[in-house]
Amino acid sequence: MDDQAQPPQEALPTAPAPSPGEAAPPAVARVPREVPVRFTGTGGEYFRIWAVNLLLTIATLGIYSAWAKVRKTRWFWGNTQVDGASFQFHGSPMAILRGRILVGVAFGLYTLLGRISVGAAVVGSVVLAAAAPWLLQKALRFRLSNSTWRGLRFGFASTTAEAYGALAPAVVLWLMFTVVMTQVTPGAPPSPFAILGIYALALALAPLLHHRFKRWQHGATTCGGLRFALQPSIGPFYKLYGLTFLVGVLPFGMLMGAMIAIFAAVRPPAADASVATLGPALVGIYLGMALVYLVPGAYFSARLQRLVWSRTQGGPVRFSTRVTMWGMVKVWLVNGLLTLLTLGLYWPYAAVAIARYKLECMSLATSAPLEEIAAGAGTVEASATGEGAVDVFGWDFGL
Repeated sequence: MDDQAQPPQEALPTAPAPSPGEAAPPAVARVPREVPVRFTGTGGEYFRIWAVNLLLTIATLGIYSAWAKVRKTRWFWGNTQVDGASFQFHGSPMAILRGRILVGVAFGLYTLLGRISVGAAVVGSVVLAAAAPWLLQKALRFRLSNSTWRGLRFGFASTTAEAYGALAPAVVLWLMFTVVMTQVTPGAPPSPFAILGIYALALALAPLLHHRFKRWQHGATTCGGLRFALQPSIGPFYKLYGLTFLVGVLPFGMLMGAMIAIFAAVRPPAADASVATLGPALVGIYLGMALVYLVPGAYFSARLQRLVWSRTQGGPVRFSTRVTMWGMVKVWLVNGLLTLLTLGLYWPYAAVAIARYKLECMSLATSAPLEEIAAGAGTVEASATGEGAVDVFGWDFGL
């Protein structure tokens, strides 16, 4: 059958061009769209990486740990997607190894000084406190400057002076504690009033210190030509810490106290004590301790993530998260029990499950393509000395 002739298309009407001197029509504002974060990795994939990393790290007496860290980071970054594109990590294992060796030697010297004399330990503590902001700045710069998304390089645009300004209160607390310890007479316990005073001051300043660190960390983070910022929020940080104590730590602490009192009341004489008689009470205490950590910890973690990311913005890009306390309790409880029942072998699957929950609760709101917003010059690779410090001292601050 012959095709029927198609009628000619009518020309669509076009808006008349503005005459000279007439104002152009206003541009139509783009409606922000939500861009979810996806995590595509599986526990089985990470288990193989984790097992190989563990075996090679043990076989090389820890030397392979730098390569293990790079493999782990590349896998987690590579399975984290925003707008269909994955992140990439380009850090060098040799750079991380050199940083770890340097910081490990410094920490070893500090430990040795502590065994020589009190004066030498004080000098080492002061030097360590003075270097801490610089090391943290180097760690964050190394990690971010070696991360990319769609060819756009992240960076950490903080000067050394800004690092010391943000972390100055923490350094002062560190030095105050050092001064208190210098007053201890050899062989005598330290003054409980001085120690309690330092701890009370640290607890009172903890929300302020936390806020200053997060504001510095997020405010110096860049992606291409885009720089992020955390809106001032000292009050909400104090509220978060206060509510965590009131609705979490305090009630469960009272529960723990009651359980310990019951255990002390029903405990048999030492001669009759055995695993069979003490076992149920000990199990109850350990379960209570787990609850003391689980519920307040989940509450604090979820509220902190919502507080920080809801106040973080980079140009027209805003962040949000749907993470909840009960969601954190569920993922921690289930994966924690499975890890215990498998004597730790389930840990890679648990790590993936926790990462997937926290990441897939995240989303971005933007009114333009992200690569267009963030297009700009990247940053150069930074030193890995600070990254080594993060691993040696246990300072690991995730974005």
